[in-house]
Amino acid sequence: MPLAVILGATGRGGVGLVGVKVPNPKYLKSTPRSTREPLSKGFRPGHTPKPVLLARFFGAGPVIRSSLQRADAMWVHGRGSDSRTERLLGATVVLIGCGSVGAPIACALAQAGVGRLVLIDPEKLSWPNVGRHPLGASAVGRHKSEALAERLQADFPHLQVEHRVCDLHYVLANDPNLLEAADLIVAATGSWAAENALNRWHLAQGRVQPILYSWTEVHACAGHGVAIAGEGGCLQCHIGRTGTPAFRVVDWPDGGDANWEEPACGAHYQPYGPVELNYVTAMLSELALDCLLTPPSQSFSRVLVTSARRIADLGGRLSEAWLSEYGEHHSGVRTVDWPWSHLRCTACGEAHADEAA
Repeated sequence: MPLAVILGATGRGGVGLVGVKVPNPKYLKSTPRSTREPLSKGFRPGHTPKPVLLARFFGAGPVIRSSLQRADAMWVHGRGSDSRTERLLGATVVLIGCGSVGAPIACALAQAGVGRLVLIDPEKLSWPNVGRHPLGASAVGRHKSEALAERLQADFPHLQVEHRVCDLHYVLANDPNLLEAADLIVAATGSWAAENALNRWHLAQGRVQPILYSWTEVHACAGHGVAIAGEGGCLQCHIGRTGTPAFRVVDWPDGGDANWEEPACGAHYQPYGPVELNYVTAMLSELALDCLLTPPSQSFSRVLVTSARRIADLGGRLSEAWLSEYGEHHSGVRTVDWPWSHLRCTACGEAHADEAA
């Protein structure tokens, strides 16, 4: 076997590495065995100095430069120079809901280098999911959480990617320690019953770790991320008892509905494609990283709204609530942050100074 050597030196961009191989002279075909001289020539047996032995053994062979590829986590997630990597590698994120919103967030967090990901979802991937889901046809019929965890673990073997084929209610009843151990919980279930239960559990725990709730509006014209953390507010502060958000970015004068009906009994879906959804999932992924790297001390919401042109083309218009708060925007995508805790909330029982006035 050849001798492999790695040489390192510090440069402007950090430590640079070069790999070389020195062939074993015993296996060099260019040197006939009959012409080789003993390595100990000129010395008594057993008294040849080691430097002389090494020089004679390797001196006749060439040094061959080899391609060197680093595969350690620090290099994969930032080429060894991203100050965030070490902290993210030590983080645990529990992501609940591996659908068209949750799954892309899971992929982004794995690419960012979150050390432990636990994916929770009871549902299986079906053909209508494939068009806007990171998993493709090969995963149809499999549980989303299992197939996605398997793929991410294969793509990032240095991370710990787990899955649970169950719903949130099962986790709350049987494995609450999993949620307690998380540095961040991301809820992308699309179920008010599930997320309301999670919100109440979070309040009972004293809101130690942040929870990021996420949803989209009709046609993915707007996306919402609500980070509940620290002091002030809970999910229900701006969500009605039936799960309807109190604040909406886009109105639909012609009766646009969030759910369209499939040609099947009781089957509904939200009408948006993967390209426009990418804006929302990118915003939510960034918000998740913000919560991990700088946990918020106050609950807040981040809202993304698509271009005015696209909203108008689909027959919508910016809501009066949005216009009164943020005004018109005529081009591009816009993102804003605003405090979440403004109202008296029966769930968290908090009243704020602005109300008292």
